[in-house]
Amino acid sequence: MKRLRIVQQIIAVILFAVVVPFVTIGLIISNVSQQSVRKELNYSVTSISKYIGGSVERYIATADEEFSNFALALKDINSNSAKQDYLTEIENKTKKYTNLSIEPSYNTKDNSLKFNKERKTVELFSPIDSATVLTGELKLYELDELLKDSTNSFLQSVFVFDENMTLVASNNKDSSDIKEIISTIPSDRKDNMVVLFSKIKNQPIAYYQIMHPNWTTVVMTQPSVTRNTIDRARGKIILSLLVAALCILLTVGLYTYYLYINIRQLFKGITAISKGSYDRKIRLLKSIFTPHEIVFLEKEFNYMTQKVSQAYSEISEKNLELKRLNEYRESLVSAISHEFRTPLTSIIGYTGRLMRQDIVIDEEIKQKSLHIIKQQAQRLSRMVDDLLIVPDIESFHLSISPKWIDLEKIAEISLVYSNTKNAVINFEVEENLKPVYADYDRLVQIVINLCDNAIKYNQDGEPILITLKNSKEGVEFKISNKSEEIPDEMLDKLYDKFFRMDTKLTRTTRGTGLGLYIVKGLCDAMGIEISISYENGSFNVLLTFKNKAEEDE
Repeated sequence: MKRLRIVQQIIAVILFAVVVPFVTIGLIISNVSQQSVRKELNYSVTSISKYIGGSVERYIATADEEFSNFALALKDINSNSAKQDYLTEIENKTKKYTNLSIEPSYNTKDNSLKFNKERKTVELFSPIDSATVLTGELKLYELDELLKDSTNSFLQSVFVFDENMTLVASNNKDSSDIKEIISTIPSDRKDNMVVLFSKIKNQPIAYYQIMHPNWTTVVMTQPSVTRNTIDRARGKIILSLLVAALCILLTVGLYTYYLYINIRQLFKGITAISKGSYDRKIRLLKSIFTPHEIVFLEKEFNYMTQKVSQAYSEISEKNLELKRLNEYRESLVSAISHEFRTPLTSIIGYTGRLMRQDIVIDEEIKQKSLHIIKQQAQRLSRMVDDLLIVPDIESFHLSISPKWIDLEKIAEISLVYSNTKNAVINFEVEENLKPVYADYDRLVQIVINLCDNAIKYNQDGEPILITLKNSKEGVEFKISNKSEEIPDEMLDKLYDKFFRMDTKLTRTTRGTGLGLYIVKGLCDAMGIEISISYENGSFNVLLTFKNKAEEDE
């Protein structure tokens, strides 16, 4: 089974946990809202329809009763002219009756109320006596006013139809609405009952059938009401759900983005560690969406990589040092065996020569031989001293007995040493050179090692220069020799134990690689600053003996 990525899983969770419930809830809320508003609209049209129907019925009934009272009053009037004057007075005072007249009863076909479409009136009949009837017409202007006052034409349209579905009164003169109602209203209408009918679900229409007169009141909900209630409410609900869903998706999206980016950083860090990049650290994209656990993992992971990197670096350095020690151990054994063999050969040779009994050795040769034996023995002693001082330097257990020393006399030892090497050493000594505070034997060992190093790696025929002078810091001792070019990045490595540069000169020169290492250790022990440099073809070693007063401070 293929496992989904984090982003894919979160999208699936959002789909099933957010989108589907939101759609379902939205449909439910929209349907509930629609049903509620629809019920309100149904209640509104049924109530208004019944109210208007009752009002019309009462209006006609009141007018019919009043008209009957007029007929009864005519019985008590004997003069025809007085009767006509009475009818005229009624028309002028009431303003709602017209065409009042007294007719023979045989001229009337029936006594039902008839609607006159041309004059917008209702024909009224009331018997005066057995031979005559009062006829007239009722104006319906008050009925129009009643419809306007009882309803809001922007919300509902009200229509009153007679038994022939002729429009009697209305607050809406739109012919399309009238045709729609006529085409949809049931033909077998129930008396004194409110009935809902409509082809459009959210646009209810109700009728109320009155019996006297045989008229029908119809109330139709305007389409704008549906738009302003159901449609607008549905739109607001959908918009609210969309905004809420968008906010959720945006929040979850940002959270997912930061979570995914940070987890990818963890993956990359783990992958880098597995491939050997132990110094790899992760950098999170932190925000309010970054969980505490992820930040904690970053901190612990970086701490772990730091420790692993340190351990790996230490192990690498140790391995490199072991490798280098192993390489230079062989080189040291070879160099020391060669270095020791040369003076030992001279000592053995000259000693054997002095011990021979078969030849006569004059005093001059004897002294020369003894002198060479002494020099070689001193050389062996220096080599042994160099080897023995290394453990003391490494363990910081050097014994120092400082005192005030004339540095110029110490430097002159280099002349004696140079004579044995056939080297030329020049001096530049400042007058009134200050004494230095150092260990005499250790300082001699420093000067001899520096001279040995300068002579060994000096270019043929070039003089070696030793400069002694006072400075602000104290006294400076500088030895310079001409040598091959030394890169700047290699200068600090010259202090390392057993380090030798791989150059044409070092390949032909024997050495242990301990000279500058010992010099550096002795200088540090005595508080002497040492610096090495390569300038204009010269290799320079500068020793600075600080003033004792400054050192005490």
